[in-house]
Amino acid sequence: MVNARIYFLGTGAAMPVTRFLPCIALKVDSDIYLLDPGEGCQVKMFKTGLSPVKVKAIFVTHAHGDHYLGLPGLIQTMTLSDRKEPLLIAGPKQFIDALLSIFNQGLVKPGFKVDLCLVSANYTYADNKISVKAFPVEHSLEAYGYHVTIGKKTICYTGDTTPSKSTVEACRGVDVLIHEATFTSIYEGEAHTQKHSTCRDAGLIAEEAGVGLLVLFHISARHEDMDAYYDAVRVFKKVVVARDGMVIYL
Repeated sequence: MVNARIYFLGTGAAMPVTRFLPCIALKVDSDIYLLDPGEGCQVKMFKTGLSPVKVKAIFVTHAHGDHYLGLPGLIQTMTLSDRKEPLLIAGPKQFIDALLSIFNQGLVKPGFKVDLCLVSANYTYADNKISVKAFPVEHSLEAYGYHVTIGKKTICYTGDTTPSKSTVEACRGVDVLIHEATFTSIYEGEAHTQKHSTCRDAGLIAEEAGVGLLVLFHISARHEDMDAYYDAVRVFKKVVVARDGMVIYL
């Protein structure tokens, strides 16, 4: 039986005004897997007691900077910590191209092997602790969510997306759905124009997919009153609004 936890290191959107930018750590026994290492990710890791050296793989949903710009500094810290083990980094083409540009210009020089994996709708990863499968979502550029299996527990993380049937199908029946909810329901028009979701959208997706728990994530800094986010409860009862530092035990 594995010991698994979800660490919500950063739960905000776009600008780190009231929350850190997106970063989720899955700790399975002593191994760590990161989803979207946004700016400040390693700071929160150190404060939480998570070692960057223990990170086995990193999965990026898309190439918007708030979802990966913590990665160069994290790689530098791993190098300064004399990391020897290879690191897998997976994401869509625009993200891989951006990271390769950083490497090729010598702006970051990993002192260990980095395995870059191009993510498409058929991408899968598996080791003896975890399995990860990508699924397409609907955002303003190529983007993917991730379905994660740890032992008998299942998690879906959407990254940024407008409400999507692909999310419903990929995440049907999962124990935990981490769905972006950048806006409250009164900003539905703006949310959909920008290819984002509201809290109510996330609730409707969770209800249709029949998930165990909905975690609202990627919260805009314009929203200070989290009570408005519980509009999702009108359509799905088991809802939590993510906060920086929150931990879910699987």
